[in-house]
Amino acid sequence: MSPAHFNVPCYVLTIESEGGVRRAHASQELHSLGLSAVFVKGFHKSDPWIVSEYSEPLNLLLSKRGLTRGEIAVYCGHRKIWREFLSSGHSHALILEDDFRVSNRAEFAAAIRDGLEQSANWDILKFFDFKPKRVIESLTINSTKLVRYKYAASGAVAYMISRDAAQKLLSRKRFFRAVDEDFSWPWEFGLSIWSVSPNLVMEISDVLGGSLLEKDRRVAKRRRNIARSVWGNVIQAYKLVRSKLYEVELNRRAAHKEVVEIPE
Repeated sequence: MSPAHFNVPCYVLTIESEGGVRRAHASQELHSLGLSAVFVKGFHKSDPWIVSEYSEPLNLLLSKRGLTRGEIAVYCGHRKIWREFLSSGHSHALILEDDFRVSNRAEFAAAIRDGLEQSANWDILKFFDFKPKRVIESLTINSTKLVRYKYAASGAVAYMISRDAAQKLLSRKRFFRAVDEDFSWPWEFGLSIWSVSPNLVMEISDVLGGSLLEKDRRVAKRRRNIARSVWGNVIQAYKLVRSKLYEVELNRRAAHKEVVEIPE
């Protein structure tokens, strides 16, 4: 069964017009999967509007590093998709960035099917992770292995999201981290974030003209000062403690759910 048979809308984030290299690649990839998708035009880093959804003061206080304008634009693009998804009436959506490539079509389709079968257990289900952390929980459904990491790894190139998760993420009027970094702080939104293991989607910006973000990230990294780095270590230590507490909380909820669902 192809992904097209599931009642899940698919959205592709792009800043290109029709005929662009990335958009043409995404269209070919979707066609090979038998998927139809809505291409959502994101925002360019030069767009002055993007800063209206970003809080620099909160970034300085609560994030390990500043965001480049490209990262701000990408987050605004994901938020635009979440809003469009919420207007659709569907319970879940598949979201892709235009530099995605599915490594195994059959396994990808099966993972969507199996993931939806267990959708009560997750709010966001990722198909790509960059340098994931320690696995703290795993679950196998049919041929698909789902895992939950200590906290979500980098990467937002391909994921499914629930309506409830999109609403919670959009409840933050002004963001201050990158979109995938916000995924790694799930306790702030009360989210359960899982991943399909191993990755079934690759990020291939290197063969599509290069990353739209990496150059600015390197420049920003060179500009970081010692005080920001020290404060970043404090934030990371807090994150580690908070992630352990959230793990305990999720385990408590799961245990309570099992007790409640035992038939008499």
